[in-house]
Amino acid sequence: MKLREIGEREIVRDIIKKFSIPFDDCAFISLDNFYLLLTTDMIYEETHFPKGARYYSIGWYSIAVNMSDIAAKGGEIIGFLVAIAMPKNFEKESLEEILNGMEDCMAKYGGKILGGDTKEANKLTICISAIGKVRKEELMPRKGARVGEALYVTGSIGKGAYLYKNEYDKLLQIKPRIKEARTLAKERASCCIDISDGLASSLYQLKEVNGIGFRIYEDLLPIDNIAKKMEKPLEYALYHGGDYELLFTISEEKGKMLENKIDIKRIGEVIKEEKIVIVKNGKEKEVGNRGYEHFIS
Repeated sequence: MKLREIGEREIVRDIIKKFSIPFDDCAFISLDNFYLLLTTDMIYEETHFPKGARYYSIGWYSIAVNMSDIAAKGGEIIGFLVAIAMPKNFEKESLEEILNGMEDCMAKYGGKILGGDTKEANKLTICISAIGKVRKEELMPRKGARVGEALYVTGSIGKGAYLYKNEYDKLLQIKPRIKEARTLAKERASCCIDISDGLASSLYQLKEVNGIGFRIYEDLLPIDNIAKKMEKPLEYALYHGGDYELLFTISEEKGKMLENKIDIKRIGEVIKEEKIVIVKNGKEKEVGNRGYEHFIS
């Protein structure tokens, strides 16, 4: 069987089952009153870097996507281990641009490079491991959603449309929601996930680990202006990756209170039935389980 026949999600399921790994955005290791948060993300020239993208934006992106995983658990950034593989004819100035993008992202959101590795390769590849921490009582795991709670998302969704408008800097220079995450952690959001492969895919992942479902409302979705310019805005909001926002559940009372403090929008609620539906004009329609997926997309 070829990997293209099963896709990334099934590959991940097999790995976490084999090694008994919790299905979450980060690994968390008990350390006194804290959890040490560990995550890693690899980005590869042919699958992650649109032709014409600036190396500065690539450097920013490589750090920011790891920050987003730490944010999804409510964590604070400690630092990063950075491994970069490059062709032997890669320009030194291009490497400096990548490092400048990394440096500026950390200057804005926190953390520092603690070490790493360099290697020769045919294509540019960057693998980063991020380290963070969170107090045990503030951890926001993927598992924890309760029926009747409100479902929220930070910022806007559908920003994958920037790729089709050739606005690569806006696509790659994502804004990890560190500040918002810390606020949510202190208010005890019951579960949280980083939206990287699309809203629909993230909802199905939460459904799988929680054994519940979600009802969302089309007119409540904070669709990004770039997606609104496309022919099918809802497609970009639901199924295209690249948003790196936080999707979380919380009591309706706390959610309303937080709406005046941070950039969040209520988009639905947790339901008992194990299904994902979207409501438009009072009618429910099932949301398909699809989104960006390596080996298939």
